[in-house]
Amino acid sequence: MEKIKICVTGHGGFIGNNLLRLLKVSNEIQIVQFVGDLSKKEDIKSFFAKNKNIKQIIHLVGAFFGEFDELFRLNVLTTHNLLSAVTQYGVEKIIFTSSGAVYGEPVGIESLENDPLKPNTDYGLAKKMAEDVVLYFHNKHALNYVILRFPNVYGGGNKGGVIFNFSRDIKEKGEITVHGDGNQSRNFLHVSDACVAIEKSIFHEKSEIFNISNPVKTSINDLIKLFKEKYEFKIHHNKVDNNLRDLLLNIDKAKKGLGFSPKIIDIALD
Repeated sequence: MEKIKICVTGHGGFIGNNLLRLLKVSNEIQIVQFVGDLSKKEDIKSFFAKNKNIKQIIHLVGAFFGEFDELFRLNVLTTHNLLSAVTQYGVEKIIFTSSGAVYGEPVGIESLENDPLKPNTDYGLAKKMAEDVVLYFHNKHALNYVILRFPNVYGGGNKGGVIFNFSRDIKEKGEITVHGDGNQSRNFLHVSDACVAIEKSIFHEKSEIFNISNPVKTSINDLIKLFKEKYEFKIHHNKVDNNLRDLLLNIDKAKKGLGFSPKIIDIALD
């Protein structure tokens, strides 16, 4: 059987490194790592002109903190540049890693894929705009897609996020900073489960959006209790720095349509 030739952008990042280790052992997939600057269309065209017969793109490039100009450039502009350049090279599908932050606060207990998108952070807004770009090219050029909305992704090799930040600060300073009262809730998804969802998306034949998550609701205070079981440290409280209080994703659609269920439920601290 002929292998599916897939280009991965952002392969050097946290999710990208873990994904490549998973996909490289597959007998059904041939991985090509994108080399170039996604802010330059000529780099994209040059790469795809040299690498023929790529059928799918797994687009991992992005940023989740910083000023909005940078969030826009790395999440939205790179996506538009990529898709506007590749439609002439026979690419049939994009798998785009988005975020549950596109919902803003859940309408109900959890956010569902058909809920209205009302992001209340710059990051959530940037990811929503990037999703709109994907949908635009689907409508205009019949480009197939799978959009995966992740919560906080954690695991070995991560260099950001609240779990990494707490772990680093405890080890380096013996103290952490909590913004707000600590009751804000999140889902936390292990990177290995995130990568499995991406792999399943390669073989999914419909254009769809899926929430991909560990269904367990965890507050910042719950995280602190986990760290307290292993370490002694001080806690400082600052004012809230993130408008998104609760990020909770319902994964019923992914269970049924993608065959996805997380394997790692309990948060494992390094």
